[in-house]
Amino acid sequence: MNYVVTVALTILIVVAAVAMFELYRLLRKARETVDDLGKQTIEMVNSANSTIDQLQPVIAKADGMVEDLQPAIKQVGPLLEKTNTAIDVATVDLASVNDILVDVTSVTDTASNVTSTVSKAANSAVSGVAGVVGKFTGAKSNRQKKLASKSHAFGRAHDEEPVEEAELDEAPSTQAASRDYFTYSSDAREA
Repeated sequence: MNYVVTVALTILIVVAAVAMFELYRLLRKARETVDDLGKQTIEMVNSANSTIDQLQPVIAKADGMVEDLQPAIKQVGPLLEKTNTAIDVATVDLASVNDILVDVTSVTDTASNVTSTVSKAANSAVSGVAGVVGKFTGAKSNRQKKLASKSHAFGRAHDEEPVEEAELDEAPSTQAASRDYFTYSSDAREA
């Protein structure tokens, strides 16, 4: 039995030695890992400190810019109020211009109506003179009809048929009347 106890004790001592050796290796690896982590942590801290040191001037400049902008920011409100006032004044001016244009349009329409009335009166006078001249000369036919049609054509703003020179020689009073009066057409009033 003694022999068995000696063998068992020897096996136990060998197993304990192997376990101690493995424990030693494990502790050594753990120490190396902790040392590596410590070195990496130190490097990261140093890198972070370096980055913070580099950011300090940038942060100081940003603070200075914000401080410089404070007076400008305070002036934005009054500037916006002045802009709103200028826009309101411009709107009022545009409304005044619109009123003036409406007044000009009404004056133009009135002038057009007066011109049309004067033109009609002139046409009636030309027709009357042509009739009187026709009575004295006894020629009431084609010549009087041409004068009457020319005087009516003069009242329209756009002639459909142009007047030829031979017709103008026959009716000098119509030629003089066309130089003295100008008639607005309905198209000109709408524009």
